[in-house]
Amino acid sequence: MTVKTALKYIFIGLLAAFLLFVGYMVQAGIAIVRVKTPDAQVWVPVPVALGTIAGHLVDVPLRLEQHSQEVWQYREAVAEILRQLPSLPDADFVEIRKGREQVHIFKRDDFLHVRVDHPGEKVDIRLPIRTVDRLAKVLGDPDASLGDLFGCLQWQRAGELVRVETDSEEIQVSLW
Repeated sequence: MTVKTALKYIFIGLLAAFLLFVGYMVQAGIAIVRVKTPDAQVWVPVPVALGTIAGHLVDVPLRLEQHSQEVWQYREAVAEILRQLPSLPDADFVEIRKGREQVHIFKRDDFLHVRVDHPGEKVDIRLPIRTVDRLAKVLGDPDASLGDLFGCLQWQRAGELVRVETDSEEIQVSLW
């Protein structure tokens, strides 16, 4: 075997590994974050697998995040509720109305919905039950990391996950 032939096989092997990696990134899903303000429009595609890998490399346990410490104390109860969710029939769990404000949490088909309607602000969250089930497992792990949280989104069907609208801004997170 000549050096030229050996280099050709090495190149083909590297190309095949790269194409497999790209295929994995695309198949695992791509989260699209879109932010629209009066001054700018931002559209950022983020491969979910890349977020998972980066989240594990940074290795920041969720319990140490300042914003999640208050919620973290209830993680076991929340995890148990989320574990029970797939076996429940379609139902309305919470509906609160106060004047022009409304909060509605419900399950329809294979999705958990959270809708908040407030004057000047609307929030619509639509999570696949498979994502919620994975989230329950992550919350059950006391050493869960940001990478584990991103991993909940891998291999999910495409669709809008989160939409937040105010009088002047809009944020949307979707999976492709």
